[in-house]
Amino acid sequence: MGATAKLEPGEVFASRYEVQRVLGEGDRKRTYLARDAKLGRLVALSLVKPDAVLSDPEGTEREAKVLGRIGEHDNIVSLYDYGTDTTGSLQYIVFEFLSGGTLAEFLRKSGQRSLDDLLRLGRQLCRGLSHLHGRGLIHRDVSPENIWLDERHVAHLGDFDSAITTDSANELRPVTTNAFAAPEERQGGSLGVHSDLYSLGGVLYVAATGAGRPGELGLLSSQRPDLPLAYGDLVARLLAESPDDRPADAGSVLRQLGQVRHAPTLDALIASGESNNVEFKSSLRHLLGPLPAPLKARIDAGVKTLDQVRQEVQKELQTAITKTVAAFLNTNGGTLLVGVDDAGAVLGIEHDFKYVGAKKNADGWLLYLNKVIVQVLGLEVWSAIQVSLVPHEQGTVAVIRCPARRSETWHHDEGGSESFYIRLSNETRSMTGPGLVKYIRERWPA
Repeated sequence: MGATAKLEPGEVFASRYEVQRVLGEGDRKRTYLARDAKLGRLVALSLVKPDAVLSDPEGTEREAKVLGRIGEHDNIVSLYDYGTDTTGSLQYIVFEFLSGGTLAEFLRKSGQRSLDDLLRLGRQLCRGLSHLHGRGLIHRDVSPENIWLDERHVAHLGDFDSAITTDSANELRPVTTNAFAAPEERQGGSLGVHSDLYSLGGVLYVAATGAGRPGELGLLSSQRPDLPLAYGDLVARLLAESPDDRPADAGSVLRQLGQVRHAPTLDALIASGESNNVEFKSSLRHLLGPLPAPLKARIDAGVKTLDQVRQEVQKELQTAITKTVAAFLNTNGGTLLVGVDDAGAVLGIEHDFKYVGAKKNADGWLLYLNKVIVQVLGLEVWSAIQVSLVPHEQGTVAVIRCPARRSETWHHDEGGSESFYIRLSNETRSMTGPGLVKYIRERWPA
């Protein structure tokens, strides 16, 4: 038994725990359902594998001390006991038994979850993480395999053998190779509470999509167009590459989850119409419908060729989009919908595909938008906005979410000049002169 760390049903371990069946197995432990003969209750008995003990001899004691430091919480697995068996050959740790199994098992059976289920799960994990972080600890291994559900499907964070204290975040730490780990974790960099928030974003991604691991953010919107856009925005912020671009803490995420419940879906956003923080654009590159009469007159008069006019129109269309993005960033933020006309009719971005380069598909459209944004507004702006392609019955709508920024955004016009735009009512307007100077000083004081 010491070599394989396996127990058989009916076997009594440590003169106290009567084994019933295997619950699961991970890289470090094999866990059994057992009956505690001393207290007469069911427990989860985890035996640490011999190889795991050799690679991390202090892991069990460290996990037990972490759980002791955390104390009891409704969204964290409770520790009952830990130690070494009577032979001194096996380390073990005993937890409360949660009959719902792991979140990973649940998702494999049930697939993607409803919005109410996603928000409920998110709230429970945020409360657990907030409690954990408040005690100066970082979990480091938040994933569906380490989240346990009780009979009411309430989520509990478990498996703390990789946890560290915030004041040791720069020190040598146990290795965790998890698809949900933050970039700074995988790169061996400094960790903080934002690292756990990245992992939380991965959990919310897979719970929404049914995928086994986090993937492309655009897939979240395409697979779940029924979810509010704000849900995808929140997941995108949690999964930001830089910790500085993620929410401040678990409490902040908890508040944002509350806002998601009341956030509009794409149809509701379109129905609300254009406003100070919503704008519609029919196209990025392609003029839908006949040429306006003044342009047609120029062609008829021989002033311009049809190709020249089309090129001018294409530049005007994409400039209208970059101006709107800059205006939202310089004001209070907003959402730009491309593929929707002024009346709110969905036209789709598919009409643009043959005008955006070699890749005449959605990927090519995104690449072209990226090129335009970076050239006109800068690389940092592309990192600041969130772009999702959301399928609709009439076509695909590009949803460009533009949060208000902490510094001004300048629009680099053709020829090298710079312009500054803000959003006023439902219009994009330029600012110049003393009014511009005053606006910048008041909005972004040095």
